[in-house]
Amino acid sequence: MTPVQLAPRIKGRRALVYLDGEPSRRLAHALRLCGFEVATGEAEAPFPALAAFLQSAEPGELLLVRWPAGSAWVPSAFTGLISEFARRLGDSCAAALLLVVDFGWVLHSGPGEPGHARLDVPGDPPVAAAALTASLGTRAERPGPAPSLSGLLAEGLLSRRGTVTVSDLYAMAKEGYEGLGSDLRAIMFSHGDIEDVAVSAGRPEGEAALGQTAALLRAAGEREVPESAAEIVARVHDLHLSEQARRLLPVVALLGSAEELTADHAELLDAREGLDELVRWGLAPAPHEAVREFGRSLLTREESERLAWSLRRLRARRTAVRPRARLTPDRWTLDDRLGHRVYAEAMAAFIRHPDTQPPLTIGVKGPWGVGKTSLMRMVQELLDPGATGESPVRLRPPRRERGQVTNAEILDRVRRAVTSREDRAVPDADGDWRPTVWFNPWMYQDGEQVWAGLAHEIITQVTQRLSPTERERFWLELNLGRVDRESVRRQAYQLALTRLVPVGIGLAGTLLLSGASLAAEQLLPWLKGSAAAIGAAGAVTAVATGTQRIARFFGESAGGSFSGLMRPPDPLGLGYEHDYRGKAGFLHLVQTDMRNVLDLVATPERPLVVFVDDLDRCSSGTVGQVIEAINLFLAGEFPNCVFVLAMEPDVVAAHVESAYRGLRLPEGVGWRFLEKIVQLPLSVPQLDDDRLPHYLRVLLGMPSGDAPPPAEPVREEEVDRVEAAIRKLSPTSATLEHSVRRAEAALGARPEEVRRAADRVFGDLYSDENAFHAIEATLPWLDLRNPREVKRYLNVFRFYSFVTYRRQLAGAPRTPDAAVAKLAALTAGWPHLLSTLSREAHPGATVLDRLERAALRGDGDAWLRALMEADVATHGAAEESLRLLLATRPPIAALATDLL
Repeated sequence: MTPVQLAPRIKGRRALVYLDGEPSRRLAHALRLCGFEVATGEAEAPFPALAAFLQSAEPGELLLVRWPAGSAWVPSAFTGLISEFARRLGDSCAAALLLVVDFGWVLHSGPGEPGHARLDVPGDPPVAAAALTASLGTRAERPGPAPSLSGLLAEGLLSRRGTVTVSDLYAMAKEGYEGLGSDLRAIMFSHGDIEDVAVSAGRPEGEAALGQTAALLRAAGEREVPESAAEIVARVHDLHLSEQARRLLPVVALLGSAEELTADHAELLDAREGLDELVRWGLAPAPHEAVREFGRSLLTREESERLAWSLRRLRARRTAVRPRARLTPDRWTLDDRLGHRVYAEAMAAFIRHPDTQPPLTIGVKGPWGVGKTSLMRMVQELLDPGATGESPVRLRPPRRERGQVTNAEILDRVRRAVTSREDRAVPDADGDWRPTVWFNPWMYQDGEQVWAGLAHEIITQVTQRLSPTERERFWLELNLGRVDRESVRRQAYQLALTRLVPVGIGLAGTLLLSGASLAAEQLLPWLKGSAAAIGAAGAVTAVATGTQRIARFFGESAGGSFSGLMRPPDPLGLGYEHDYRGKAGFLHLVQTDMRNVLDLVATPERPLVVFVDDLDRCSSGTVGQVIEAINLFLAGEFPNCVFVLAMEPDVVAAHVESAYRGLRLPEGVGWRFLEKIVQLPLSVPQLDDDRLPHYLRVLLGMPSGDAPPPAEPVREEEVDRVEAAIRKLSPTSATLEHSVRRAEAALGARPEEVRRAADRVFGDLYSDENAFHAIEATLPWLDLRNPREVKRYLNVFRFYSFVTYRRQLAGAPRTPDAAVAKLAALTAGWPHLLSTLSREAHPGATVLDRLERAALRGDGDAWLRALMEADVATHGAAEESLRLLLATRPPIAALATDLL
């Protein structure tokens, strides 16, 4: 066999040391001093770790493995280890491999037998390798008291500063056992030229220091105490410090030059006893530079950054700092600080979906201050980018008229017959765009003002997207529909005639001058013919001037003469010519104006989305008027609208009951009104213990490691590319999520672009047919005899499907269709109980959770107790249907907590 030729020198050294006692710790320490990168571990699954360690080798490395021993260490186990080690040598690209086994169960004939054996390596790979172990002589049955092989090797490495080869290690072990008169004998299995491989290339002398620490090492029983300060620190750290002291020692690397290690630092890492220990060893409170250097070697980059941040906070607490009067404004924000964006994306995707047909109302529920306005503003920004700021999507009429509105155009429009508007404006946006309007009813606090205010906001916010001249023409057309056109025509002619008054005065002066000239001709014959000339010239001048003034009048902007016709109506009646107050047929005017603006932008495929905020802050009368206004939309008067209401249901229901108290309606009429108006309820998730620290950091302007990166603009071409990649994988409803992840990994698109593409594919895959069986299972517990109730249930199911799908894209577990159908059934059948069921019954469990547990167990007593304790007002058939629904699987209490 040809000997293996090794590289001139080892390029790197790594060790895997399994710890099972003091000798193994000393060996790990000695290897570190010799330049090894040491990894330590427990002996739970050593063989897979050995294989991974050998395969991780780099060319030119020396790998050393210290194998664990225990009560299960039998001859067959040792034989299996040596065979496995030899077999795996060919899988490693290391230059040399060394295995250390404290006891090897190798029998030999006597002290004269050489302690060398050959490793049986399949294929003769070009690697040098050895296995060092200790075994019994023939006269001994089991090893008696003697130092372990790991201990002997550690002492040998620590006692020598020069080069130590593999053969030197073997000699140290052999001489050590022979010198002690032990029955153990050192044995080395080898392959290739392993004997001359340098385990240690020598250790530098280093600076002699830390005399007190060195003396304590001698007192602790150390025979070979190093003189170098660096090795003294390493010896104490590796072999003598407790876990707390080892955890605290790296902090000294980050202290200032004159800063001492104190109890505050120990408190920071929960290592108070560790500080006392470091002080006893002379490593604290004023650390030596060797201690700082060793501490730096222990820190990773992440640990260094984390500890540095903690130390800065600690120093800040010690220093008198002028407090900042930082006031946090209580207003909405598009910055998702509470994790609500996933719900906003789900709502926007649902509204965009082609199967979502208006009219429709979504109720965003939650107590004051929970973030309803911010959530709705996020939805608005997703549907209508720029609408929350100063740059909404612009609209362009299909037939654009150039230039300003003139008096001639006014007269021309007055002469035309009144026609209905059929042309729709064209948005400067893609197909996912939806027009939106924001309405705050609390700004209009009496009945007529609510109607007028809604009309004003719709007209103003939609028409402000037009150019100024197109906006004037729209208002002109709208206002001409409610005034006497004949009076406007007469006013135009009157204004034109006033422009001829100076011409008439000039013509009268010409006539007077002509008459005077005619009289003068009798006295002065040389003036003969002057009167005729003056009259003719004056007449021509008058005609020319009159024509010019009339032409100039009709070419002038109508903003001066007819400004009242080219501005929006005034909902508050503050003095404009055209307002809603005090007019006959007030309701008709509001409806006409809203129908005109809806015809401009809204279609069944692209409905107008109206956000109604702060409804629960309004008076009872205003709430009633808003409910009636929305009901008018839902009844079909203005079909192409979707309403999104922010409210606290209990407060709004109480307001409705108060507004109609005089009608002697039955109890609970407020909830029945909401059930009719709000078809799709969704609760804003409240702040929990997990998100509270992050939210406080954001408010205080502190950095947060889990803060989301700033949003980047969506590239539509990338959305198309991701969509094509997803469709190429032929996903089904069940495999869509997997296909989305594969496409995302392959293309590296931005998360928002991936979500937009996934929404499109989900929209095509989704159908009520896919979920029919899940819905059918809940039908026996619902009394759906009214077609409106059936539609409402299906809409709720589809809406919650979108929400749960979006949550799944964000990392939440998949929600089965059966759970969504059950929750939708609960929402559709018992809307008046949702707030009560979502309330916490006791720590960690809601009322719904208790009722569902009782129903699933069939525990009637527990069911009745939960009903009584929660004061749930359900009786007879309704209570039995609720119990039967909650007795079906899967349970939905956790899902309801998130959505309701």
